[in-house]
Amino acid sequence: MQKKIIALAIAGLASTAAFAQTNVTIYGVADATFDSVKATGGTNAGGFSTNAQGAQVAGAHNQSERLDYNNRNRVTSNSSYIGFKGVEDLGNGLKAVFQFESGLNTDGTAGVWNNRDSFVGLAGGFGTIVAGNLTGPTRALGAKFDVNSGATGIGANTALLGKFSGGSGAGHFDQRINNAIAYVSPTVGGFNGVLAYSTGFTTTGLAGHESMGRDNAAQGNTAWTLGLNFETGPVYVGYAYTAVNAAGNGSVGDVTALNATNSAFTTTAGDGLAAGWNKVDNHRLGVMYKAAFGQVGFLFDRARIDPTTGSDLKQNTTYLSGKFNLGKGAILAQWGHANDLKGNGVDKEGANHYVAGYEYNLSKRTVLKAIYSRINNKNNANYDYMYGVSAPNTTATAGGGLADGSQVSGFSVGLRHSF
Repeated sequence: MQKKIIALAIAGLASTAAFAQTNVTIYGVADATFDSVKATGGTNAGGFSTNAQGAQVAGAHNQSERLDYNNRNRVTSNSSYIGFKGVEDLGNGLKAVFQFESGLNTDGTAGVWNNRDSFVGLAGGFGTIVAGNLTGPTRALGAKFDVNSGATGIGANTALLGKFSGGSGAGHFDQRINNAIAYVSPTVGGFNGVLAYSTGFTTTGLAGHESMGRDNAAQGNTAWTLGLNFETGPVYVGYAYTAVNAAGNGSVGDVTALNATNSAFTTTAGDGLAAGWNKVDNHRLGVMYKAAFGQVGFLFDRARIDPTTGSDLKQNTTYLSGKFNLGKGAILAQWGHANDLKGNGVDKEGANHYVAGYEYNLSKRTVLKAIYSRINNKNNANYDYMYGVSAPNTTATAGGGLADGSQVSGFSVGLRHSF
């Protein structure tokens, strides 16, 4: 099931007869794939080396050491989850809505309770207002343009989007926004909008820590996000903007050291987002065309770091995608390109992502899928897949992740069932 903006989630609730009652709907997805992945050709130039025991040492450089991960097999749960949603009709067109979603692992490890989209709010002719842990417009737009069912697996476009020259997992802008309140407008003439604010954005890599007094207590960073959507006939156009501001003055850290080590995800226990960051923001724009043949789309993403000193750091990423109906299934194809990070004096920090696959519909709710995905990193980049990144399921077996310049490839086959 594709990740959707809050408006679509609410619309899905509104279409059921449950709105006239107070009952609860249980729903979810069970997704499991067998993945065979590898990463070769990288060297330990990405900010770590190994000690005598073979453990990685952060910040130690070894330009000549090869670090390959060959033919690693794993079972991955991708975006499996279970959810509970409901609505109460309050009369006069006003409704109370709620939802709680929890990630599940089908590979034998425990899931995490209430870590997905979970909220409570009011809906009516004015639109919808919700508060909770939410998928914001930027994350939702990226997922909408991903051709993989559920926007999941080793072929997901989150491999490159908004990740500032590499790393595994989701980039800052493709994670849920916690401590958030959001307004979703009604759809008028094909247009609708989403506006959300986070009082304390504590997502990994963007958690703030402000010296507010003697207790030196941690404080989350604030975030604003906006989404605009227009759909008419076969054409869809979407735009999203997200900005995360430092809780303090961003004064702790040295942006020169940050750039030199290429460690854009390093955080410090001081004011600001990470070492020397005042603000990060992201613009994302997409155009999609759907017809009887399937769909084609183009997605543009610009991520920016506003440092305390020096020039802004910017990176553009684009994806071309297509899903072409064939028999009871569809051929999937997408290509992503991350440009070099601009403003830090380092080149060859980009990557290309190639995805090809086929999904066969065994029924309306069950999909059999096979995907090939490859990431060609430049010499100073270490992009890895979004899903299957938690230990022990990274492409790399060590905690430091892939080495710079790694060529990542994988084949995945599995089953996805929605209930």
